[in-house]
Amino acid sequence: MSTLDDPVVLSTIVQTAVITLTLVIFILSFRSQNKAIQEQAYQKVMDDYGDAMRMLSDRPELYAFQLELFNRSDRPLGREQKSLSREDLIIRNYAVMMYGLFERIYALYNRKWIDEDTWKQWAAFLEVVASHPVFMEVHQWSGEMWDQPFVDYVDNILDKKNLRDSSKQPQ
Repeated sequence: MSTLDDPVVLSTIVQTAVITLTLVIFILSFRSQNKAIQEQAYQKVMDDYGDAMRMLSDRPELYAFQLELFNRSDRPLGREQKSLSREDLIIRNYAVMMYGLFERIYALYNRKWIDEDTWKQWAAFLEVVASHPVFMEVHQWSGEMWDQPFVDYVDNILDKKNLRDSSKQPQ
């Protein structure tokens, strides 16, 4: 009959515990590494998206593509789009790039990868940019393309702005 006083039994228990702990650490490490790879892949997609938006602004020959894209009759939200000049599209592309930049910064803040003070600075800048009519239009037109918590955050900014603006109007 073996007991816990037996060195062989005790050694087996300790070995089993060490192997189990090693496996748990390995699994957690693998999950963490896998998450980092996924985030890196998503970041690459976002970088490529930013490059594509920059290309639309830099390459005049893509103007026709953009014009067709924004003036389609089957556009999301069923709204008619005003005719856009090349300059209008460049400004819109810039607003979309800014929207994407702010979305990524917001995601970093939510993950606690940037501190509260840094976020407050970005949030103040976002409030200024969000008040621009083109940024608001991009927000309304493309809301379903972005991360929902960020869209909700921008909605809050715009709601507060609308409340401030409506309280300033003479009655």
